[in-house]
Amino acid sequence: MLVTVLTPTFNRAGYLPELHASLLRQDMDLEWVVIDDGSTDDTEDVMEELARISPFPVRFQRQPNGGKHSAFNHGVSMARGELIAQIDSDDLLVPGGLCRLLDHWSDIGDSRRYAGVAGLCVDERGHVVGERFPRDVIDASWQEAVYRYSTAGDKPRMYRTDVLRAHPFPLRTGYVAESVLWRAIGRNYLTRHVNEQVVVCRMSAQNRLTRRPFAEIASGAVMQHGITLAEDIAWLRSRPVHFVRAAVNLSRACFHQKEPVWRRSRGFDAVTARALSLGSIPLGWVFYRMDLLSSGSGESHHER
Repeated sequence: MLVTVLTPTFNRAGYLPELHASLLRQDMDLEWVVIDDGSTDDTEDVMEELARISPFPVRFQRQPNGGKHSAFNHGVSMARGELIAQIDSDDLLVPGGLCRLLDHWSDIGDSRRYAGVAGLCVDERGHVVGERFPRDVIDASWQEAVYRYSTAGDKPRMYRTDVLRAHPFPLRTGYVAESVLWRAIGRNYLTRHVNEQVVVCRMSAQNRLTRRPFAEIASGAVMQHGITLAEDIAWLRSRPVHFVRAAVNLSRACFHQKEPVWRRSRGFDAVTARALSLGSIPLGWVFYRMDLLSSGSGESHHER
């Protein structure tokens, strides 16, 4: 089975050779699709050389800067594999990691109900990022995995290409959280979650999302946390702290976007979602003011 490894990238030319080297250690039929989201470094030259020496197909496309979600949609449209594994350009694959995911996929009897398989990320020291799954194999929707089993942190995914094409990221400028995509797929499909280490995440990479000022991602944060309160509030009892944080970050993002929080809360059907969003306004204001005070310090202001 051909697997497409999809890598959106932006100004990470120095990381790409090491990612390519980790692909060589997968021992499987794959292609590598790299979408350059408007880089200004020598990404194109690096990719030309990697394509020249690679024993597997490497396809590279440039696009005007439109965000990682836009590059992802572009790459999905180009994929020839039956499954797509998204691997960020600053991360590495564990030797044989994709093979183990593919083995788990092959173990699924009726795969029509499944979008794909998700594994674990580890940091540079080998520590699992976020939480392991409570059992070695769990079949669950994205919503169940997040709220019922409380699994946080990056989770590398190998998903069916046809499912990803049927559920593209929304077309909009600026930051769009990956959870928007996984949540949409979770409404219709299960994912097999496995405690297999697949990806080494470079937590120290300089342009990781969590190192960007919150103001830069505020527009996407309004969308991300608004959807959480609008669509997932039924899971409130399972993870109340998660929803309180979502409400606070929604208010915080609304202040950055000069959007009245009360207007956003009016669109929530559930009374509990409206109450959470309105009650979070004071704390959201505090974090907003902290963002403004720290904006000139060069420190990170990612979501708390």
